[in-house]
Amino acid sequence: MKAHSDEYWMRLALEEAKRAFQEDEVPVGAVIIKDEKIIACAHNSTESSKDVLAHAEMLVIEQARKKCGKWLYDCTLYVTLEPCTMCAGAIV
Repeated sequence: MKAHSDEYWMRLALEEAKRAFQEDEVPVGAVIIKDEKIIACAHNSTESSKDVLAHAEMLVIEQARKKCGKWLYDCTLYVTLEPCTMCAGAIV
């Protein structure tokens, strides 16, 4: 049984997006969960890092991969908007 709803996890992703906004970044946030626990969370940091690949989705996938290994089996990604083509490719 799920302890938290999709709405709960999405709110956490929205909090990440707010952090991005406060840092003058494009306000996108992402969270990856596994077994009802947060594995990783991130927000866009393309401006501060001067890295065009530093989208929330790419950053959160990399964090989760370091914790879970190459494949993110049984994980769920919550992101605050539809991913761009690059991020969609990384997700699938």
